[in-house]
Amino acid sequence: MQNGPLQDGGVAEALALGWKADIGSDTKAHYRNAGLAHLLAVSGLHVGILAAIVGGLFWWTGRERRGRIIRGSLQLLAVWGFAFITGAAPSTLRAALMFSMFIVNDMVARRVVPLNLLALAAIVMLIADPLLVYDISWQLSFSAVAGILLAQPAIQALRTPVGQAAAVSVAATLATLPVVVATFHRLPLYFIIANVIVVPIAGVILALSLLYMIVPCVATAWPLELLLRGTDTLTGWVGSLPGAVAEDVYLSTPMMVVLTLVVVITLLLPQFLFRREA
Repeated sequence: MQNGPLQDGGVAEALALGWKADIGSDTKAHYRNAGLAHLLAVSGLHVGILAAIVGGLFWWTGRERRGRIIRGSLQLLAVWGFAFITGAAPSTLRAALMFSMFIVNDMVARRVVPLNLLALAAIVMLIADPLLVYDISWQLSFSAVAGILLAQPAIQALRTPVGQAAAVSVAATLATLPVVVATFHRLPLYFIIANVIVVPIAGVILALSLLYMIVPCVATAWPLELLLRGTDTLTGWVGSLPGAVAEDVYLSTPMMVVLTLVVVITLLLPQFLFRREA
């Protein structure tokens, strides 16, 4: 990201492109303690936000077959262009592949269970590289997307873009808790608060960051700068709350099984509650 009108571009670079070289250690700690570290690395959340932005910009193409094909083609171009611009990291390519399957499915208007598409993506990747099953980023990617898909009835029931964005992040973060605890032995206790507040803002920051890279001027820089400073303040506040992070969390195997079951049951509840209401 170019220097110039934008004075605090480190977080913008990370949120938009996954470049963390210009972020200070204090800022990284704020995001980590608030349960928002995933925002500083290109992930399925970034790819999903980008696909949603492109889809929203071309909503006027309509739901007819031609409109779906045009919109989907533009989304695929944006997703894969973004993946290669950001360095084509394995986690980004996985996200691009998964979302490509969902986009193509929408283009052809086939009634396919989204979880089946996720399973297909996992199978394709594991055939290409069976050792991925031991890769932490692979585990985080697929558990996060599975959590989002399981929570879809609750996410759709919110009916507002801001509420849905926050719910998506909460579902993804909740789904990855067992992997995070088992691997890093730490647990951000206020992650729900942080995700509900910050993630909708992060989507706007991503859009403004991409706009700023195309048109670097004061007009595109000042709203981005304002949001970046506000986000830094919010994450610093959440990360500094008493008991914000539980460190050295070592759970026995039975306790890990219990934690995983609690997470799965929590994510499955919307499938029953909201379908019953419908």
